[in-house]
Amino acid sequence: MMKTIMPFSLVGLLAACSNTTIPDVKRQFIDDGQTHPLVVVLGGSEGGNTLANPQWKPFLDGFNDIGVSVAALGYYGTENTSSSAAELSLNDIAKRIKALSADPKINPNCVAVYGFSKGAELALLLGAHFDEINHVVSVMPSHVSWNAVKTLSSRSSWTLSGNALDYIDAPLLSWKMQKGNVTGEFTPAFEAALAEATPEAIAAARIPVENTNGPVLLVSAKHDEIWPSYKMAGYIEADLREASFSHPFKHIALNSGHYSFNKKVQTEVNQFLSETLVARCTNK
Repeated sequence: MMKTIMPFSLVGLLAACSNTTIPDVKRQFIDDGQTHPLVVVLGGSEGGNTLANPQWKPFLDGFNDIGVSVAALGYYGTENTSSSAAELSLNDIAKRIKALSADPKINPNCVAVYGFSKGAELALLLGAHFDEINHVVSVMPSHVSWNAVKTLSSRSSWTLSGNALDYIDAPLLSWKMQKGNVTGEFTPAFEAALAEATPEAIAAARIPVENTNGPVLLVSAKHDEIWPSYKMAGYIEADLREASFSHPFKHIALNSGHYSFNKKVQTEVNQFLSETLVARCTNK
């Protein structure tokens, strides 16, 4: 998510992440007497609610500038969320998003989720399983669910209706993951996990993106050092095409690394949202 936070470093993975100074949710809703679409932004594996920090205000302001209300949502590691990144309930997260969309300033029929890295995985899962979420932006995405971060034991990251989702396991204590703590290159560990998984395991862990009830935007990095987002975004694209996905979708492939998201890319993302979310939803 942020370059200053190495999401898969050993110290970070073993630390219990709790941040009581940052709110579980930060709302930045447009208050002009009209209803507006809502974008819910989700940070990465660092936990907490990074996007609620003051330095991210210009990022949030950009949504308001195109007529969209925004909320930064922490999904673990905040005062009122789980301290563990394992088996987080998608239903509970979706319920929190639905409560945000019930605000009279929001058009509840126009709700997007916008996630980075681990939050990109979460955004795709939410879009695939909950019809009330009808736009997805997934920055550095995954086509499958992975094991939980920040835990030595192998556990699912997510549950749905009380059942743990199937996942691909990239163990913290694998040699390739430990080597990444020295080199900063964790992608080989994830590529190895995918290569070693059976077709049946991949199919079980695959995120059913074709069930998404609206447009999908993917932003990946061709030289991603954290996980193979470009390759995984390609799998997502292929799944959408194979399913004859009826909504707009787009893949922005950056010729750079995991932390290369910048203002130029955000402008392109906001243009997509303007065309697929704002134009259709504002005041309707």
